[in-house]
Amino acid sequence: METAMLKFNYDYASCVKNSERTSWRVDEVMPPDTRLDFSRAFLPEALVPNSSLDFLTEDQRLKLNQISGNAYLNLFAFVEEYILVTVVQHAQAEMFGDRDAIRALVRFADEEVKHQRLFERYRAAFDRDFPSPAEVLESAAEVAQVILSKSPISVMMITLHIELMTQHHYTECVKDNREIDPLFASILKHHWLEESQHAKIDALELAKLVSMATPKAISQAFDDYLDILAAFDGLLAQQAEMDVRSLGRATGRATDGSEPGATGFSAEETERIQQSQLQGYRRTFVWYGMTSPMYVQAMQDMSPDGAARVEARVAHFS
Repeated sequence: METAMLKFNYDYASCVKNSERTSWRVDEVMPPDTRLDFSRAFLPEALVPNSSLDFLTEDQRLKLNQISGNAYLNLFAFVEEYILVTVVQHAQAEMFGDRDAIRALVRFADEEVKHQRLFERYRAAFDRDFPSPAEVLESAAEVAQVILSKSPISVMMITLHIELMTQHHYTECVKDNREIDPLFASILKHHWLEESQHAKIDALELAKLVSMATPKAISQAFDDYLDILAAFDGLLAQQAEMDVRSLGRATGRATDGSEPGATGFSAEETERIQQSQLQGYRRTFVWYGMTSPMYVQAMQDMSPDGAARVEARVAHFS
């Protein structure tokens, strides 16, 4: 399939075949009542770079890594809330049209719900077994409404960004890593297996939208995409603040909690932890998507000017 702007060597039918071949069940990946191994790191240093926090002990850095892993999966469940709505809308738009596209989009939606269930199961186990409460972002539905209020092209742009981002997380950071928890690595592997097809479907859907859009609409889509990134950056900053408080509780350094934002760390330590977490989240959730070769090429094909505007923002998130 091809349009005047975006070209692909795959189609909806091949995405369905690949999805059927790699399909899995939540109970296979994480059986009910699975106990988590808190002796291992959950995420690789490339995604949560906290080794520079030399004032923390090894055990404290390990707990911070695990807090980050829990937040990482929650953030995916968070954004998949709006992705599910988007995919269902696109499937409805295809009704009585391309049967292969309908099948691909319906499977996409079903798999997104499955991912949410897997992440919810993991978070429930984390909440049950971790020594203290760990804060994560809530209000996924409200954030979904904000994203869905933007132009359809920009919504699909950020969706493609997210799906490609997960590919790089697994293939570049997790796949050959023998130091992190095998269960967490398995969760990311199975997520990657299905997201690899979702990214292709995103690109096909984006091509449809772009083929019918005016240059003005495409330019507006780039504005909206950058606005979404800015809003998401604010959420990442909130999560970084939560992580400091969660670490304070987990390491016994927190106060009684009566003072808003109290962490038990000095002001300088709090700032360093918070900035380290924010930098890691920015690189993980924004930089990897913006710099994916497939994403860069798609943006260039859509609009060289728009692609240049995106590239100009990359340094902020690196």
